[in-house]
Amino acid sequence: MDRPAAGASYQRFPRVKIRELKDDYAKFELRDTDASMANALRRVMIAEVPTVAIDLVEIEVNSSVLNDEFIAHRLGLIPLTSAAAMQMRFSQDCDACDGDGSCEYCSVEFNLSARATDSDQTLEVTSNDLRSADPKVCPVDQARAYQQALSSGDYDPNAGDQRQVILHLITRLWVLLFSITIELLSYCIFVADLRGILIVKLRRGQELRLRAIARKGIGKDHAKWSPAATVTFMYEPDIRINEELMDTLTLDEKRSWVESSPTKVFELDPVTQQVVLLRTPTCYFHGS
Repeated sequence: MDRPAAGASYQRFPRVKIRELKDDYAKFELRDTDASMANALRRVMIAEVPTVAIDLVEIEVNSSVLNDEFIAHRLGLIPLTSAAAMQMRFSQDCDACDGDGSCEYCSVEFNLSARATDSDQTLEVTSNDLRSADPKVCPVDQARAYQQALSSGDYDPNAGDQRQVILHLITRLWVLLFSITIELLSYCIFVADLRGILIVKLRRGQELRLRAIARKGIGKDHAKWSPAATVTFMYEPDIRINEELMDTLTLDEKRSWVESSPTKVFELDPVTQQVVLLRTPTCYFHGS
């Protein structure tokens, strides 16, 4: 690698192009830089982006088979919507409270109350049973229902029946019933999503009642604040076709060579009868 001349600048101007963007997935292209910049972005995404997660749990009643620490740990790993994280303060930097969680600037309070009364059925306590004092911070699987209730003005954090959540579930169930294209696997995933994230199972007579405080943090302090499950990067392949060797092939051999690619990287130009590169990104996981 050639060393830059004395006084030369190491300044780079990276370019980013978004290739795919979903609610829970993003793929982008980073150009005009090197692996150090890509790895720096990867580390920042995992450990430096602030999010909101449950950090303090006060158990009032717990007669389940799981101890208090186990339940507190499971609550901390429930992903919460963190759009308001940038407006919140870090609890250690907040001068408006004494750290007990009753602060509108650095914390959000959750309450959970569940009791099993049916002798024949196991009660599954899930993230759907968590009731947030602030609809902008809620379990991610409840985000749409909370936002709809917030926009309509019907949100009540003390409502026992959580009407907005139930209406959301019913709507999604009807969509499922009337969809003729959904497959069995998709159905299973859909039903699991409706149930919410499991916290604990209760049998008859068992009860769980608690108060939880969510705070702002970063993944460097604890994995529960990491906004991404995983972040990876890879070099984009540079594919060049040897035109001299390609000209020695017959038309049938060219067609067979194009069809041999399982990811359809190449195509045969119908006008020039030449093999051309169709799409580079699809060959990331090309096994050949």
